[in-house]
Amino acid sequence: MLRAHRALTLLSVTLLLGACAAPTTPSVAPTTPPAPAAASAPQATAAPQATTAAAAQPQPAATAPPAATSAASGQTLSIASLANLSKTLHPFPDAASYTQSWIDTSILIWGGGDGAGGLLAFDWDSLDYKPAMAADMPKVSDDGKTYTFTLRNDLKWSDGSPITVDDFQFAWDNASKKENDFVNLDQLEEITSFTTPDQNTIQITLNEPKARDVALGTVNSIGPIPKKVWEGKPWNDASANPEILNPSVVLGPYKVQEFKIAERGSFVPVSTYPAGQPKIPQVEILPGQQPTVAYEALKSGRANYAPNIPPAQYQEAKSNPDLNMVEWTAANASYRALEFNTARPFLSDQRVREALSRAVSRDDILDVAEGGLATPQYSFIQPTNTKWVNSNVEHYDFDMDRARQLLLDAGYQMQGGQLIGNDGQPVKLEVLYPTSSAPRAKIGTYLQQQYKQLGIDVDVKGLDFNAFTDQVNDKKDFDISLATYGGGSLDPELGPRAQLITGGQQNVTGFSNPQVDELFKQGASEMDETKRKQIYDQIQQIVNQDIPSHYLYALKAFSPVSKKVQGVVAHKGDRLDYNDALLQWSVAQ
Repeated sequence: MLRAHRALTLLSVTLLLGACAAPTTPSVAPTTPPAPAAASAPQATAAPQATTAAAAQPQPAATAPPAATSAASGQTLSIASLANLSKTLHPFPDAASYTQSWIDTSILIWGGGDGAGGLLAFDWDSLDYKPAMAADMPKVSDDGKTYTFTLRNDLKWSDGSPITVDDFQFAWDNASKKENDFVNLDQLEEITSFTTPDQNTIQITLNEPKARDVALGTVNSIGPIPKKVWEGKPWNDASANPEILNPSVVLGPYKVQEFKIAERGSFVPVSTYPAGQPKIPQVEILPGQQPTVAYEALKSGRANYAPNIPPAQYQEAKSNPDLNMVEWTAANASYRALEFNTARPFLSDQRVREALSRAVSRDDILDVAEGGLATPQYSFIQPTNTKWVNSNVEHYDFDMDRARQLLLDAGYQMQGGQLIGNDGQPVKLEVLYPTSSAPRAKIGTYLQQQYKQLGIDVDVKGLDFNAFTDQVNDKKDFDISLATYGGGSLDPELGPRAQLITGGQQNVTGFSNPQVDELFKQGASEMDETKRKQIYDQIQQIVNQDIPSHYLYALKAFSPVSKKVQGVVAHKGDRLDYNDALLQWSVAQ
């Protein structure tokens, strides 16, 4: 099944982000690659049309009270959502169903969020994979293409029946069919064969060798489905397959008790989850129609945890004596950058791009645009992505005198307070941003006043998301674009590569360097992690020296939690409930 961490990977790799809500709120359009690597790719906001399963309305699940368990104690964990509940509980959703609400539910009933619901889990402390349903890490063939897993022998479904290799095979046989429209189908197409040679073994062969983390993300993309329950039922027709909207047998730490899209979702513990049994006797998700509703539910006491709230409510929530505000900068945080169109004559000179970068104070701009809720960033890798970031690149810190000198060195002159080019004409720039992003509007205004000090008149132009994407991504008709990337996986192959290789799908700056292209090719297949880190360190150094983009800062994540909720600890992922964290939480009476 599609794990929740992998969901975020997919959600982050297409277009430039058009919306700007709380930093940890993902968008809803899928794309490609596996997890965990760094999707420093732009986030999207549009989703394709729903399929039958996605469009159908879930009916309430069974409402019988859960059996008492010795492990469960305390009160209900009530989660205030920013949207309605998911339209489907399918473990392998289509693109239209692939929303934040689906992720929230997947973590509970399918063991998502890099929990124990996959062969492997991605550990958001060590930033590495570890065994989950597999007994050990896989054995890799000499040619680097075949990964062999041994399944644990103590795995059970929520009804107590054993999880077998047949359940994995059944999931692969159906999810890999093109007509079933699995959102992550393009990743499955990287797999040549998925077989189960005996009752304990799963063998997955890739089309070609890949770097370790990229390969592990791909081979870990199929989790089990209870074959005995799903066999003979249509994969995507909710009217003929009740498991799509009301799964009777699940894998995660909780099962569905009640599920009504506009009202609430209620979940109760199971005793068979591979990672252990929850302490909390009931979890409920409360849907919200508007961004402000989540905090209001928290403030009123109706909810005791809000994964995301708008930045405008941050200060009030932080000062609320009944709440703890958990803050952290995720290793896969969203981040802001200035993108320079190097095809423009003025911006084709590296000295000019450095001057425009040095005219910006990161500290000032993150205060102005984000209220201080950000961490300075100097590369296309987030500063907290310690697995891949090169911390030794040039920062291009604020220095207005240096900026002026660089422009003079590039052959421009200051006359009457205006910067004049060789053609005798004043230099003018246009800065584009999506109108749905209030912080980027503030960045544009800040740039306008800073560049005025360099003698440059700036026109700040906001466009709706589709028009912004068309002008920047497709037509490449801009001077400076205010970009937001990030979310999802950590590996440079799965996000930054598309922005930086010659002709890359998301290369809007026109940056082209044959050495960078070659290094990315090497990094995609290098199996030695130490050598691979050296490759990406070198790429960061080269890109940083050329400055096709000026990286500003990574956005902090923040989640208000009632002080009654105990055991909440931030890790390096962009959600608090990754890695089966809910198993450690409790709610005081």
